[in-house]
Amino acid sequence: EQGLLPSMLLLSIIAETCGGVAMCLHAQGVATNLILQSKKKLPFTPLKVGLCLQEGSCPPYLGTIMFPDKDMPAKITTILEQKNDHYIMSGSKSFVYSMSDTDAYVVLARVNETWGCFLLSAKEKGINKTDVGVRTGMRACCVEHIEFDKVKIPLEARIDDENAREMVIHAMGMNWMGMAAVAVGIARGAAVAARKYAAERYQGGAKIEEHAAVKMLIAGAEASIVAAEATVFALKNSLLTTLTDLRKAASVKLSVIELCSRAVTDCLQTFGGYGYMEDYGMEKRLRDVTVLKSAFGSPTYLKQLIFDIEKEGSR
Repeated sequence: EQGLLPSMLLLSIIAETCGGVAMCLHAQGVATNLILQSKKKLPFTPLKVGLCLQEGSCPPYLGTIMFPDKDMPAKITTILEQKNDHYIMSGSKSFVYSMSDTDAYVVLARVNETWGCFLLSAKEKGINKTDVGVRTGMRACCVEHIEFDKVKIPLEARIDDENAREMVIHAMGMNWMGMAAVAVGIARGAAVAARKYAAERYQGGAKIEEHAAVKMLIAGAEASIVAAEATVFALKNSLLTTLTDLRKAASVKLSVIELCSRAVTDCLQTFGGYGYMEDYGMEKRLRDVTVLKSAFGSPTYLKQLIFDIEKEGSR
C-alpha cells in the first residue's frame, strides 16, 4: 500500500540472512497486493496466499499477455466456464511459491477471451497440490505444482473488473522487482561475510584482507552490489501497470541477478575451498541466487519478452 520502496528494502534486509525466508514473504506480498487492488467484496479473508500464474516452464509471453486465448506462442490452459451461479475451473499452474500451509490462492486464468483473477480457498474440492521436490536453493520456501480438476467456485470469487490483464502485468512486474531485491540482499550478506572472514584469517603472516587478490574479489563484489542496488531502486516509483513498466522490470531482473550472482561468486572465492562447505553459509547463498536466475522467467525468456515489448511499442 506504500509503494515498492518499503517492500524492496525489507526484502533485501531479510535476504541478507536468508534468501528463502525473504522469498516466502515476497510470494505472500505479491498475491496479497493483487487482493488489495480489488474493490470487490471478498468471499473470505485469507491469511497465507499463493499466486498461481505460471504454466509450464515460463510465465506468459507477450502474445499470451495480450490475448490469453491465442496460441502466441501458447494459450493459457487454465480456464473457467460460467455455469449459472458459479464457475468451473480446470487446468494447472506450475512453480507456485508460497509459505507453508497456504490457505488460499490468487489464480490468474482465462475466461472466454479475457484474463480473470480469482480468489480460491486452498481447501476447495478438486485442487490437487504436488511439491516440486528437492531443489537447489530457496529451500525455506514452499514450491508446488497445482492442478484444478473441475473446481466449483462462486461468482464472487472473481476479484478483477472483467479483464485482469493489468493485474497480470502488475503481478509479473512485482515478482521480478521483489526477486531482484532479494538477490541484492543475498549478495550484500555474502559481502559482509567475506569481509569478516578476510579480517580474521591469516596467510603468509598477514590477514588475507591485505592480499591483493582478496581485495580485488571483495571490491569487485561490492561494486557489483552498488550497481545492482541502483538498478533496483531506480524503479521505486513505478506503478508496474503498463507494458513499458513490464519491460523495465524484466530488464531489472535480468541485469540485477546477474550482477548479484557475480558478487556472490567473488565473495565465495574469498573463502577458498571453505566457501563450498556448509560451515560458512556461502554455498547456500550461491544456491539461492542461482535459483533466482531462472525462477519465474529464465534469462532467455526475459530477453525475448524485452525484445517483443520493444518491438510492439515501435509499431
